[in-house]
Amino acid sequence: MTDDLELRDIDQAVLHAIQEGHNDTQKITQHTTLENHHVRYSLKKLEKQGLITVEQPDQMVERVVDGQKRVFQHPKKAELTDKGRRTLRESDQEDLEAYQNLTHKELVKKVNHLETEIQTLKNSLEAFRKQVQEHL
Repeated sequence: MTDDLELRDIDQAVLHAIQEGHNDTQKITQHTTLENHHVRYSLKKLEKQGLITVEQPDQMVERVVDGQKRVFQHPKKAELTDKGRRTLRESDQEDLEAYQNLTHKELVKKVNHLETEIQTLKNSLEAFRKQVQEHL
């Protein structure tokens, strides 16, 4: 990836969401669990860098939100540009190469570390869930 395209994790997540077909602000927000203002900022940044195009359809859309049918102005829609697709491919290739260059022993160590980290997160989430239940 070129130096002028330093992308934050948020920007990467937004690009991947768009690539997977989540092409409007609401769908990206739901898919990534990012806050709406973070998605809007990222869309502006990615558009300025030429990685996506963004348009505001002039129509209304009907969606179910919290179990209720709502009609509102269609959210901005994003689409990857050729430059955006190329950037994602390069980024994915860099991630892949980082693992390909590890020895078997290093891979085992990394997997063990990640499994430990996941278990720690699961335990923390369970403790948090119990605290919330007790508070309610």
